[in-house]
Amino acid sequence: MTMKASSTIQMQNVFKEKIEVLKEETSNLIGEIAGYAGDGNTNESLRSLRNLESKLKDTMDSLSNRVDEVEKELKELKDQVNYMKFFSDYRDWASIFIQMLTKKLGGVDNWRGVEMGLHYHNLNEPLTKKESGCVERLMNLLKEDEDIGLNLTDIKLLLEVRDASNILIHKKNQTSRDAEMELGTYPVPDNLKIYKPPLKKAFKAMSRWRSS
Repeated sequence: MTMKASSTIQMQNVFKEKIEVLKEETSNLIGEIAGYAGDGNTNESLRSLRNLESKLKDTMDSLSNRVDEVEKELKELKDQVNYMKFFSDYRDWASIFIQMLTKKLGGVDNWRGVEMGLHYHNLNEPLTKKESGCVERLMNLLKEDEDIGLNLTDIKLLLEVRDASNILIHKKNQTSRDAEMELGTYPVPDNLKIYKPPLKKAFKAMSRWRSS
């Protein structure tokens, strides 16, 4: 169960509790009113009616706010389901497209150069000579089918669809420098801490290899 779903259920329980409290308070106030009316005490009857009106207004205002919150959370849950369904339905097709594109580019090695080039271009980091060459080859290839209209932005988006499982868990794009700096203070469970040292080494290696 997601946190959103759990929160929505909690709100529903709050509604039920407030309604039960309202029923009890209303019943008590009506009993008071009936008693005062029977005794001919008009002032006390009016006071009880005003109290009842105030209780009802406060409760309805509170419930109205809660309803708005629940509706918002339900919309977010629906959007999340649709988001996941979309990527689930089209991820494999994007993968097939990338496989065909890889073949047209001349193989996996050239495609890896494209992927790395697009990745670092997206982060506004400089490309290596090989990456620039691979990206240029891709652009020339796409121009051969100009009527289709594919461009680099399209390829990036198709890669996001292909890598949908990553999109669902990553909240932002990071530069390698930012990721390396955050790694030191990144909170992880004890059983995942073994991955931190190799990641730190990997960042150092990537920095050295790209500058050589």
